[in-house]
This record gives sequence, C-alpha cells and structure tokens, in this order.
Amino acid sequence: MVNKSANTFDAAARSLRMTVTPALGESNSLAAEQVRVIAGVLDFYRDRAHHEYPRKQCEFRTYLALAERLSGHEKVDHTARSLLADALDNARRTDRLAVPEYGQLDRATDEVTRAIAGIVRAARTTDPATGAEVSRIVLEHSRPLVEMQRSWFLPQGVDPDPHTVPPLRSLLGAETATRAH
Repeated sequence: MVNKSANTFDAAARSLRMTVTPALGESNSLAAEQVRVIAGVLDFYRDRAHHEYPRKQCEFRTYLALAERLSGHEKVDHTARSLLADALDNARRTDRLAVPEYGQLDRATDEVTRAIAGIVRAARTTDPATGAEVSRIVLEHSRPLVEMQRSWFLPQGVDPDPHTVPPLRSLLGAETATRAH
C-alpha cells in the first residue's frame, strides 16, 4: 500500500493557510501566527515523511550497536547489566526481522535506550575509570545520531553551520544498510 502521509500533511497545511488563516482575519494575530507555525510543521513532516522509517531504523541500529559495545562492562552493577542483556535480546530479535513494524522499532529503541541510561548511571557509581570509559563510548556512538538529527532538522534553518551538514539520504542510506548483528 502506498504511504499517503505526505499528501495528508500537505492537505492539512493547505487547509490551515487557505481556510483558517483568512477566517481569523487581522483581529487575532497570535492565532494567525500559531496557524503559520503549525502549517510549517506539517510542511516539514510532509517533506520528511518518506525518510521517517529509515530514520527510525538508523536510530534503532545506532543504539543497538552502542548497547552491544556497553554489554561487556563486567564491573557495572549486575541489575543494570541484566536489564541491558534483556533489552539486547529483544532488540536483536527485532533486528532479525525483515521489516520490523514501526511501533516495534520504537519499543525496542526505547527499551535499549533505557537500559543504556541504566548502564551509564551504574558506571558512574562503580568507579571513576569505568564511569569515564562508559561516557567516552556513549559520546563516540552518539556522533552518528547527532549528525542525523542535524540533517533531519536542517530545513528548519537553525543549524549554526549548515554547509557542514551531510545530506540526510546519505546518512540514512549508510545506516540502513548496516545491520548490527
């Protein structure tokens, strides 16, 4: 089935601009401004709709790789390691699916990120060296996510150095092709 999300976003934004804005008139400038903002958000998602699933996969696989890397820290609290192991088992099952459902990617990503946060908290209380090592690994694995987010939000015009942002398609294509088995 063809995804019609872009058409839906476009129709909603057009309706706001062509029907709601004129109905507000000049008397309610705050409401008119909010309509412009909402229509802009709808335009943004219209233009990004076809990248949404690859973006979810990119985030999922990046967090999966980070969780895999953190899973070897034996000094960290047993409970945190156990939660990470369970999250990794579920994430690996999701990753083995040919095409995981959108919601399944969200759930697996949420579970893995919560487990990663638990490892980070536990590492900080273990000893300074372990805390520093875990923090370094997290920062190292966060770079691709930061680049993807910069590229994702580039059309909003808030990036301080937009000419250094790689194209979204190149970031998603490389990550989508990389499986973290």
